[in-house]
Amino acid sequence: MKKFLPAPRRLALFLWHWLFGGFFLGTLTLTGPVRWATGYARTAGWGETPEKLLVFLLIGALAAVSLLLAGWLTAKTGAATAKAARYGLPAASLALGLAALGLWMNPRVMTGGAAQSAAESFSWSEFTFGPYPEEDRLAALKAEGYTAVISLLSPAVLPFEPVLLAREREEAEETGLELIHIPMLPWVSSNDHVAAKLKELQKRGPGKYYVHCYLGKDRVNVFKRMLAATSGGAVIDPDTSSARTLKGLKSFERGEITELGKDVYLTPYPTDEEFFGYIINGTVETLVSLLDPANPENLPWLKKEAAIAEKYGLKLVSCPWLALDKAGKQAAAREIRAAKKPAVVHAFLSRSSESKEFEAYYAAAKAK
Repeated sequence: MKKFLPAPRRLALFLWHWLFGGFFLGTLTLTGPVRWATGYARTAGWGETPEKLLVFLLIGALAAVSLLLAGWLTAKTGAATAKAARYGLPAASLALGLAALGLWMNPRVMTGGAAQSAAESFSWSEFTFGPYPEEDRLAALKAEGYTAVISLLSPAVLPFEPVLLAREREEAEETGLELIHIPMLPWVSSNDHVAAKLKELQKRGPGKYYVHCYLGKDRVNVFKRMLAATSGGAVIDPDTSSARTLKGLKSFERGEITELGKDVYLTPYPTDEEFFGYIINGTVETLVSLLDPANPENLPWLKKEAAIAEKYGLKLVSCPWLALDKAGKQAAAREIRAAKKPAVVHAFLSRSSESKEFEAYYAAAKAK
């Protein structure tokens, strides 16, 4: 007669297989299909919405496969009569989960050994931006005369960034290199503390710093923008090679993107993720809002955008399009043509009347 495990034990076994096996499959999915798919989507100029949809489909497939696999392994484990299978299958799941965790704990493997970016000089110090530094990199930074390492790793990015941060603290101490922790998350609203930390850093006087997150991409580029705003000094030869740009991108979540001319883009109002990934990462110089502050519905969006621009040192131009007469619209189109580029112009939706009319006036200004 076939034996069945008690329900609590069966549930515990299912969760065991699902947790460790799912973590392993998730790691393979993120480093394989998700990375390839997002790379293709960005190369092909897909907008954020179709890219997200593709990622969600892959994650949905991952969830389904991991649940089915956990159910199958639970059934096999429960039905096994030999000790080798009864204990071996859970041990195999644990081993796979630990192997996946080991990969995340090795940033050099996960980043593909990405090269460090060139040093950039601000008005008061020199900074180099890149991915997580292993112990040999920390020793090299010490030998090269770096003042300190600035880590943007966040304890909220579980399970690996807290562990990596603790390891980095220990290795930096052994190397004799100061570690300054300024945690950042890849969302605009989570980084209000950074400006104050940068002002404290500026008071220390000139120095040479290595700044990193995990991959050395989005967070370091946003930090760079905030650094320029805080220091009040221009960047010499800024390096934005690791930053995402609007070039070739077809749409944002709220509508399509139109390239009006070289480095001038007409977009809808960006989401928080779009602000972080494409606007405040050092690739945009001027942001132009077509929203009318006389419309109460626009006020929260205008207030939010003004706060973002101030925090990240981004030039914001208010151009309440629907409130302008014909002469005012013509003058505004000419002014925006002369603005520092790259420039992003937006209403709330791409298909709004002000977006379509602005596009026509902008084209007419070139003809003149």
